Amino acid sequence: MGTPYMISYDLHAPGQRYSDVKEVIDNFGGAYIKILESTWLVNNNLTPDEMSDRLKVVFDSNDSLFITKISRPYQGLLQEHQWEFIREHIYPNNGF
Repeated sequence: MGTPYMISYDLHAPGQRYSDVKEVIDNFGGAYIKILESTWLVNNNLTPDEMSDRLKVVFDSNDSLFITKISRPYQGLLQEHQWEFIREHIYPNNGF
């Protein structure tokens, strides 16, 4: 079982390679869901450094990135299908 992380970023002009960022996250392995415009929740076996190193390849020098481990409690305004995915794949087997 992996570790839950939040990945948040700002892509500034000129590149804005959103599809490349998604492809890198797709290749992390584990589970992932885009919950906000530039925010993903992931559950995988990589460290923040490993994820950052992979993402830097598709980032421009003026882009921003933040990756952090996440834990309960959490709250927000998301769609029900997003909450279901979070419960089942980001925080599996936790009795919630």
